[in-house]
Amino acid sequence: MTRFTPLESDILDALAWDLRDVAPDLAGQFAESLPGSRRNTGSGLFTELIVDRSRPPPLTTPTGRFGTVHAMVGDLPDPIAFQVELRQGRLLALHGDAYGQDTRAIDFARVPFDQVFTLDDTGESIAFDPAALTQPSPLLDLHRHTDHEPPLPVSPPRVMTVADVQQLQNEKLQGLVDVMFGKVRPANAAPIDDDAPIDKADQTSLKVGLWVAVAVGSLLITLVMRLPIFFAIFLTFVVGRMLSRPTVLSALARGTRRLGQYEYRPPER
Repeated sequence: MTRFTPLESDILDALAWDLRDVAPDLAGQFAESLPGSRRNTGSGLFTELIVDRSRPPPLTTPTGRFGTVHAMVGDLPDPIAFQVELRQGRLLALHGDAYGQDTRAIDFARVPFDQVFTLDDTGESIAFDPAALTQPSPLLDLHRHTDHEPPLPVSPPRVMTVADVQQLQNEKLQGLVDVMFGKVRPANAAPIDDDAPIDKADQTSLKVGLWVAVAVGSLLITLVMRLPIFFAIFLTFVVGRMLSRPTVLSALARGTRRLGQYEYRPPER
């Protein structure tokens, strides 16, 4: 089955409005129905309407033909009157009566139409305009405000140069290295003066540390190579005397100062 033609659709919408007191659920029945057989009666039209059987019973139970909807169709000089046929409130068919005008040459599926109207109790025509006939509602007023927020400014996209891309890649690579292996950063922001004189206490501590390191190293070498113990004593004396020279001590002290301005931070877990 095909869907409703434009003429059927507009006429049924107008009839649902016209019969809102007689059959309040007519619009719902139309929305859940399909057209059945269609006929050009020669002086109007007939369309069978098949409503979904699972739909709840109608709210009212009128039986007969109802409606005062009219429309100018094609080149007919007079309008066609339309009514719906109801049985116990259920929609059965749409009827169109051309008041004796010949409609055999009209294709109701494609014919143009206009001036859809209804009749009031005095017989005066009322143009069917869904927008004008809609009851006023506070919900509709919500869509008619002028205090719209201005759109946020959109800045043009920044054009990245080759240098910017390379710098970004280097920063990401350095960040990955820091995460994996930790960071080495200055422990003290104050600059180190290499020409400053060496404190006497620092010199003594450095000399003692050197002798101890040399002695331990000589002893390990002697044990590993299975040499006599006096070789360890001799090696300690020679290397210790060489490292105890003032120039050597000064160089070692400066190196210690430089290393002391950095600290190692392990990677975060």
